[in-house]
Amino acid sequence: MKAKRVLSLMLVLTMVLSFAGIASAEKVKINLWTTGSQNVSDMFTACIAAYNQLPDAKADVQLQFILSGAGDTALYDRLGAAFKSGQKDSGFDIIAENSTGLAQYVAAAGSEDLFAKLDFSQIPNYENVKIKSAFDNEKVVPYRGTTVVFAYDSARVPEPPKTWAELTEWIKANPGRFAYNPPATGGAGGSFVQTVVYKDQPKETWTSSDEANKSFWDAGFDYLREIHPFLYQSGGHTMYPNKNQGTLDLLINKEVDIIPAWADQVLSNLSTGTLPETVKMMQLDQSLSGTDVVLAVPSIGSNAEACYDFINFMISPEAQKICLETMFAIPVIDPSLIDSDKKDQVASLDVSKFAIMSIGALSKDLNDKWDNEIGTLG
Repeated sequence: MKAKRVLSLMLVLTMVLSFAGIASAEKVKINLWTTGSQNVSDMFTACIAAYNQLPDAKADVQLQFILSGAGDTALYDRLGAAFKSGQKDSGFDIIAENSTGLAQYVAAAGSEDLFAKLDFSQIPNYENVKIKSAFDNEKVVPYRGTTVVFAYDSARVPEPPKTWAELTEWIKANPGRFAYNPPATGGAGGSFVQTVVYKDQPKETWTSSDEANKSFWDAGFDYLREIHPFLYQSGGHTMYPNKNQGTLDLLINKEVDIIPAWADQVLSNLSTGTLPETVKMMQLDQSLSGTDVVLAVPSIGSNAEACYDFINFMISPEAQKICLETMFAIPVIDPSLIDSDKKDQVASLDVSKFAIMSIGALSKDLNDKWDNEIGTLG
């Protein structure tokens, strides 16, 4: 009898393991593509690990990460090329991107149909999302907010500028103590350049890809040329640090005093002690741009239903907590739903008050103009 009972238990265990193996094998593998700084990779690595461990997860999510400044253009060009060639099951299952950057993907594809309209009945957590996207709200789900700020060391700048005019005066009075990265290498420098060029223009131009808007760019570039000799110097020449992190490193090493930087990067470095506690954040009379960051499903992906399951997880309190605690991402749901003491540190960063700039394919033209006219000044 005892031997039979053991045999029965072994058979039951074998069946359970077999069913588990079948269930595991049935999980659909999907690829999530994103660009950004290392903290974005760290955040998604943590979120994906938590999701993939869920017993009822419908997908096995794989991260495809491209570091900012090391191939962003290739991603939207590759996705656009895949769409134009009529590919199906392309491996581009979910795209995580600033909503203001998705216009570049659409332009590369030459069609609004690049991204699929979402079935929100399969994303029940969407009812808790408190913000609307700067992109087509039928095609994206915001999962975090982010903004560029001016980071400064209050020990060396006890009375920081409050307006753009005061910033200009400060830069000229403190040569070598301000820096920004080339716009094509990261969004912090990109936000600074776009804000300089667009801040005095009608707000409808801030979200337009009309080629006619290039007619007013020269005034902003005149300003960038004006401050060029007073920026961070190395070897007797003005130097623009590479990528968002390069600019942040100058502030960490006390080589500069004020920089444009992503708020989440500043907060992350403050929390680890990499930045001294004297570093603070500010905005001027016209703030630097911010955006919602979204998840979109290309129409040439492999399994929309499995994508919905992961997207739904990303806007759950559990995942929002991971985003907040990994990279100080600004939540898109009511912070009261998130069990974390770090939510107080982003309380002042209200995504509804961000300055949104989305100029589509003109971003590349603007970056090219900077590379040709400013980056070559020496």
